[in-house]
Amino acid sequence: MGVEAPFGMELGALYRISYALGSPHLRRVTRSLAVFGGASMRRQWDGTTVACLEFTRPQGRPLSLLDSQLVDARLATVNDRGQVILAEQRSRPRRRGMRRRTRRLI
Repeated sequence: MGVEAPFGMELGALYRISYALGSPHLRRVTRSLAVFGGASMRRQWDGTTVACLEFTRPQGRPLSLLDSQLVDARLATVNDRGQVILAEQRSRPRRRGMRRRTRRLI
């Protein structure tokens, strides 16, 4: 049972992904370099099935994300000096989270 990958990601390509962790109220975004390994459906504890995206980080550690956790994915390449170069164009505009308001005390 296959699932279409968001952002038009290609199997086996290197991406700089941004993904959300934590609860909706205390959400934080993490960025990682990862190779896209495919999309699948997984069963949750309550029996419902959800779309999951499978990645492998450069150290070989797997990373499985819910489709809703992925915030941004940019195609990346590594140049001859070992530096990561991001693609010029964004695949789609970022989803913006709610900003916290802070009060300045004078």
